[in-house]
Amino acid sequence: MKKQAIIGSTIINGTGSAPLCNGTILIQGGKILEVGKADQIKLGPDTERIDATGKFTMPGIIDSHVHVTPNQDVPNDIRINLRVGFNSISLLRQSLGAGVTTVVSIGGGPPSVELTNAINEGYVDRCANQITAGVVNASGGHVRGRHADGPWEIRKAVRELASAGCTMIKTAATAGFQWEHERVHWPDYTEEELTALVDEARMRDMPVAAHAHGHEGLKYAVNARVHMIHHGALIDDEGLEAINKADLYFVPTLFTTSIGRVAKVEQPWTKERMEAAYPIHREGVSKAHKMGTKIALGTDGGAGDAMIELSEFVDCGLSPMDAIVAGTRNTADALSILDRVGTIESGKDADLLIIGKNPLNDINVLQNQDNIDLVMTHGKVQTTSNEMKVYLNPRLDGPPRRIVRVNVDM
Repeated sequence: MKKQAIIGSTIINGTGSAPLCNGTILIQGGKILEVGKADQIKLGPDTERIDATGKFTMPGIIDSHVHVTPNQDVPNDIRINLRVGFNSISLLRQSLGAGVTTVVSIGGGPPSVELTNAINEGYVDRCANQITAGVVNASGGHVRGRHADGPWEIRKAVRELASAGCTMIKTAATAGFQWEHERVHWPDYTEEELTALVDEARMRDMPVAAHAHGHEGLKYAVNARVHMIHHGALIDDEGLEAINKADLYFVPTLFTTSIGRVAKVEQPWTKERMEAAYPIHREGVSKAHKMGTKIALGTDGGAGDAMIELSEFVDCGLSPMDAIVAGTRNTADALSILDRVGTIESGKDADLLIIGKNPLNDINVLQNQDNIDLVMTHGKVQTTSNEMKVYLNPRLDGPPRRIVRVNVDM
């Protein structure tokens, strides 16, 4: 199998260690074989070289909270489902072009599993990798998915979603901004119910993300040992201390209350709640960083909004390096996929970005797609700038042809 090498760039490996100047990344079979200085790695004459001299190579960004599709309770209508699927492919392709190589479809549920499989098997190309989360929600609660109340019905719901192919669970521990009838401080589930959900998910190796803005519901989620708290827009010191003590990940989704996002909100009650949360949200992230809380990236936004989230992190006091680690290594760890992606290390998938400008000097350069010269997933160049288009195969390819035989009585 032919080898590839990215040569000449400064490597920001996602672990937080010092950048490696004039580095080489050797790739084979979609995996990283070696990483080191140019004079440490011997390249054979048949190795395909990608010249990134003067540029910066980093892991692809991971967004752990995107509504790639509507909620999983989409009507069972083939026309609607086809439209949802086409829209999903478009969003995942745009995400990839923006430098986001893995996206969690946070509310997709079983209908999204087939798209995830199609991407993994090569039937749909040039898309960001997708992880499918199934939603378990309380009756009348904030999120919409598999309605379940009480510990045993909740356990059944998790089992159903696992058997349908979902690899992650999302739930809501508190209400939110969206629905007029709800109040943000309302808990959605009791601690007993959340504990049953997390216990069942952990038995199936499914990480659990809990929508929680603060108050009692957030504490219930922490006590239940969810893997990560998403949002925390109204989080207080007690909530931050609880997350820290439990060693959980905080995924603040600052994009949800960002000025640009709020300006587009039409419902007056939602806009009012988001505007009120804006300073509290950012103060919470700033405190979390100073406390040493594990921070990961999710946006509750769309294609490429992860790059805005990185800038929001820096505005809250994280260094550009801290922000990149949050959006790569930490998010992979929160999603239990750090063995495959998130850093540039031997044995990992070659999901990589080549950047024309130094993001450690200015994290905002990642918001401009013109600065993203090349995006690679599984060792395959997926999209490039004009400058590096020589490395992009213009031909469409797909998985090996399969002959499906159907026995028919004649």
